[in-house]
Amino acid sequence: MDNSFFQEYYQFLLSSIPTAKSASGGREVKCRCFYCPDSKTLSHSHFYISIPSSKDEPSKYYCQKCNERGYVTHNTLLDWGIWDDDIAIKLINHNKGIKYKSNNNRLEIYRLINTPAEVNEISQYKLNYINNRLGTSYTYNNLKDLKIVLNLHEILNRNNISRYTRDINIVDQLDKNFIGFISIDNAFLNMRRLCDEGLVYKTIDKRYINYDIFGKFDTSQRFYTIPTKVDITNGPIKIHIAEGPFDILSIYENVRHREAGVYTSIGGANYLGIVLYMIETVKLPWVEVHIYPDNDNVGSTYKMKYVYNVLHNLNIPMYIHRNVYPGEKDFGVSVDHIQEQIINMQEVI
Repeated sequence: MDNSFFQEYYQFLLSSIPTAKSASGGREVKCRCFYCPDSKTLSHSHFYISIPSSKDEPSKYYCQKCNERGYVTHNTLLDWGIWDDDIAIKLINHNKGIKYKSNNNRLEIYRLINTPAEVNEISQYKLNYINNRLGTSYTYNNLKDLKIVLNLHEILNRNNISRYTRDINIVDQLDKNFIGFISIDNAFLNMRRLCDEGLVYKTIDKRYINYDIFGKFDTSQRFYTIPTKVDITNGPIKIHIAEGPFDILSIYENVRHREAGVYTSIGGANYLGIVLYMIETVKLPWVEVHIYPDNDNVGSTYKMKYVYNVLHNLNIPMYIHRNVYPGEKDFGVSVDHIQEQIINMQEVI
């Protein structure tokens, strides 16, 4: 790859991203994050994209706010909404010559032993929380099959992991006050806080925290996907995508009643990125996309239109599902609090 591509790529990012600024003497581009709300001050940003300096170096991205990170590929550009045919082709050729362990173009699965949780007071409280919230009757074995972890220390100990990626005090609080959903690559836990706000350390006092089990750099595969089987020979495969793990669990159980398909929550990723991942990496040949956004998601309408436009060009049908039950903002509730509204995007765009 001619070194002129690096300068061309740098200029492309600056001109294509509205908030982009040069950083680190031109070695990086800084902009607002594509995966989180970033700073409340619109002129401030925390997302960095590195510019390669040699043919063996990939372009990486990293957000100082939400810790989303990975390698830039042609699909990343499409996901970010800054597609350019010429740049995409050159980036594909550049990435072909790079030998690095983890990238956005292949499914890298980590080995992770997950067994039913030990029966104790804390485990029972967490199991009851899930069942009471969703109106389910899960057992400890059910949670294992769904890749749900009740106690962080248990899964770390079962896998002989003694090197933690967070301070031991943080790990202790995550173990006691959170439940985890194992990512599609088995490398991360998308952890949901169960206790009231203000009872854990400030750095983890959020509804959701991602715990990096193995210290993996690339976070592009850290979304939670329910283990299911699909038949690629029997019509289009329905991809159901929600924002949070509880949403997608309820959709799987209470709305679609375990109908065959792919069920996943974005967990920091973008809707479009997950669809592209399922098509290009998992190799699903014929799909139909169903998105279940939160009703209070700012900018949801704009995002849905962009995703639809990309999928429409790929001849992929797209449907929007909303829970319009009074007082509810998403699907992460029991069946008696769900009133589903379905919109065929082709009919409204």
